[in-house]
Amino acid sequence: MIKQALKKILAAAGVLALGTVAAHAGQGGMSMGDGMKMDSGSMSMSHGQSHGTAAGGHDTGMPVSASLTVSGCWIRALPAPAPSAGYFVVHNKGAKTVALTGASSPAFGMVMLHKTVEGGGMSKMVMVNNVPVPAKGSLAFKPGSYHAMLEKPVHALVVGASVALTLTFDSGEMASATCKVKPADTVSN
Repeated sequence: MIKQALKKILAAAGVLALGTVAAHAGQGGMSMGDGMKMDSGSMSMSHGQSHGTAAGGHDTGMPVSASLTVSGCWIRALPAPAPSAGYFVVHNKGAKTVALTGASSPAFGMVMLHKTVEGGGMSKMVMVNNVPVPAKGSLAFKPGSYHAMLEKPVHALVVGASVALTLTFDSGEMASATCKVKPADTVSN
C-alpha cells in the first residue's frame, strides 16, 4: 500500500521510473532523482529547471557534463539475491578534480559506491561517500578496487543485455553510460 502511494506521488512529480532510487552514502537517506530525497521517513522535493536526461530516460534536473565521460561500462551478473557489481572508467577532461558522489539505474532499486580493501589477509567491501576523479585524468572502477554495488534488480539480468547507468558528481553534473551485462565469472572488460 505504501509502495502504491509512493508510486502515485512520484508519478505526480514527473518521475518516470521508480527504479531510479539510489542510495547516496554520506547523505543519510535515499535520493530518488528529480530533486526528491527521503530522510528518516520524510520525503522532500526540490523544483527547478531540468537540464539532463539520464541514460534510463528520466529527467535528472542536472546538467550533462561536457568534461566528464564514462567508458567501458560492464556489469558482472550474479544470481539473485546476491548484488551485482558495475565497473567502468570515469574520464575528467576538466581543469578541476571532481568527486563521483552517486549512481543510479532504472534496472536496480539501489546503487551504492563501494571499494574493496585488504586487511589482515582478508578482503572486504566498504561503502564510500565520494571518489575523486583527477583533473585531466581518469579513475577506473574494476574488480578488486572501486565498484558500483547494484542491488534489488527490477528484472532478472540477462547476459549480453545493456543496462543504463547514471553517475552524479559533486560539481552538480551527471554522466551516463550503457553497461553490458557479462557472466558472473568475468574478471575484466
